[in-house]
Amino acid sequence: MRLEMVEQRPNPAEPPLSEPKLAGLVAKLGHVDWTVNLVLVEDHVMADLNARWYGGEGPTDVLSFSYLENDGPAPCHLEAGDGEAAHALWVAPGEQNPEVTAGEVIVAPAFVSDRCAREGWNLATEWALLLVHGTLHVLGWEHGTVESRRAMRAREAEVLSRQGFEHPLPALESED
Repeated sequence: MRLEMVEQRPNPAEPPLSEPKLAGLVAKLGHVDWTVNLVLVEDHVMADLNARWYGGEGPTDVLSFSYLENDGPAPCHLEAGDGEAAHALWVAPGEQNPEVTAGEVIVAPAFVSDRCAREGWNLATEWALLLVHGTLHVLGWEHGTVESRRAMRAREAEVLSRQGFEHPLPALESED
């Protein structure tokens, strides 16, 4: 998958990872002809999106919006497991161009930087995790159950390791 950076901030600062490094994180995800947009927004924009789409309060680190379908005619555009897809995925009906935008990963850089500074987290590693996490959501991954959280965390760790990053979160312990 290709990465397209979309800068929405009036006074942008450089991300802690170069655009080629960010692109490398998603290169083997999804379909080779698909694009994922990495949209960089200010905290107040993220807070508005969080409230409007997810019922959250205040800014958050990352939001994802997938433009792919979970059902469609045979054959699908991406089989489950291919390109780390959680399940079979289809491009929206009527879309003839193979080069489609699969989704958007929206990040609030100021919020992320402030939280990393406050918590003592590595900013570059956090950016890598947020991009991979958000892109996996675009590809159908969810984490609403213990089992799905474990599966998504394992997938994140695998994708991050391909680019030389260790997953910054501890492994999920049994929640029995």
